[in-house]
Amino acid sequence: MVFTPARLVMTIFVMHSFVMTNWFPRIPDMQAKLGVGPGDLSLGLLGASIGTLVSLPFAGQIIEWLAPRRTILVAFVFYAAGFALVGWAWSVPSLFAALFLAGLFLPIVDVAMNVEADRIESSTGRRIMNTCHGFWSVGSIIGGLSGAVFASLEVDIRWHLAIAGVVSIPIALAAAYRLPPASARPLTREKRRFRIALPTLTLLPLCIFAFGMLLVEAAALDWSSVFLRSVMGASPFGAGVGFAAFTIAMAVGRFFGDWAAVRFGPVAVARSCGLIGLAGLVAVITAPILLQAVVGLAAIGLGVSVAVPLAVSAAASRGDRPASVNVAALSLVAFSGFLVEPPLVGFGAEWSGSLRIGLALLIPAIVVSIFLAGHVRRSEKSIVPPNPLSELAT
Repeated sequence: MVFTPARLVMTIFVMHSFVMTNWFPRIPDMQAKLGVGPGDLSLGLLGASIGTLVSLPFAGQIIEWLAPRRTILVAFVFYAAGFALVGWAWSVPSLFAALFLAGLFLPIVDVAMNVEADRIESSTGRRIMNTCHGFWSVGSIIGGLSGAVFASLEVDIRWHLAIAGVVSIPIALAAAYRLPPASARPLTREKRRFRIALPTLTLLPLCIFAFGMLLVEAAALDWSSVFLRSVMGASPFGAGVGFAAFTIAMAVGRFFGDWAAVRFGPVAVARSCGLIGLAGLVAVITAPILLQAVVGLAAIGLGVSVAVPLAVSAAASRGDRPASVNVAALSLVAFSGFLVEPPLVGFGAEWSGSLRIGLALLIPAIVVSIFLAGHVRRSEKSIVPPNPLSELAT
């Protein structure tokens, strides 16, 4: 197999999600280990979101200084180590601290690999951003099923997450090391100055679009296993299957996203997927049986699949600022959904006595995103429409 730059960056996308999604099926086990309710659990889960928001304003400048490839080589080690430490949490504050560490490095790797994907996309004149995020979803499927198997076998969560870190680090670093380095650019006085990446007024609607979609995605990641096990009475493996349905549908949407965006236009694709995601959320909230909840999770996965890659591609192509700064600014607002979502759903569920109502609080956010889908248009540079899954054969 030829390790093209596209394949190498897609490998990093896989490992980035693999590290994180091994954790999600173990959230119910961590809740049982700590002996806390949804509200207290949500406070611990905030650690990753707050860590992400602390580092995001500086991620663009760090990547400008180090270059995306070098940033990945350094930050991925700390990112994977942070999630490995999560399994050792013994209280809500310690869970918060471990997730905070992981959250600090999560967006730095995320922005760096997205900027690298945009660089490869621009240099080849071929859309790969949705496909890269499709491979991120492949990593989610592998990580989610891996987590479900470890949970079913009742493997200690400490050793499970440590194994995930040990497996992922050498693969990600090997892929990053083989990426072609970007052209060297001297650091001028202006580039050396530390700048915080904040969204411009023209970028803000795109950020709000991504925020609403990521809010729903975050809820599916954080609460799907808890919902299926505590509300629908599913087994640990059954909950893992529901999580896998979400991630598989997301992967399918992303693998076809580049082709669909060129064929039908990014706005039509974003708006249609938003409507599908809204229907899926309603299906989960109202599910009387496990099958409807699983189908609803699949619809949510398909619905949110293209939102982030289309938004990232649109932000990176604007040309008013360095791509890393615009992508970091977009991520700063969008990833705040991971900060808002845990207390919104968790305390909503605790206040109402129903996780269904907690999830229903997300409906206004996805409706707003549907209306703002017109802002995902990209500044095109002779982008060639790819065949779905074509990167597997090229």
